[in-house]
Amino acid sequence: MPKRKATLYIDDELLTAAKITAAATRRTESALVEDALRAYLSAGAAAATGASLSDLLRRLTERHRGEALSDEAALALAVEETRAVRAEQRADRPE
Repeated sequence: MPKRKATLYIDDELLTAAKITAAATRRTESALVEDALRAYLSAGAAAATGASLSDLLRRLTERHRGEALSDEAALALAVEETRAVRAEQRADRPE
């Protein structure tokens, strides 16, 4: 599928969370955004995606309010949050 360049204005905290998540999952930021848009636009995923992202941003803000993170600490936090979200997703899957 051909790709096109897009310029978007995104909230700073959301962009930071996306960059951290992309690094933690070893994906490009573009791939992360494409995957997120696909999930959001697919049937039934819109509400769940918004809730998960809102929860992640809330936890990040509460945990590190006013605190500058080193690159290592940010990556460790991203990995921890990614694992937590994946564990929640696994728990929500029907067996």
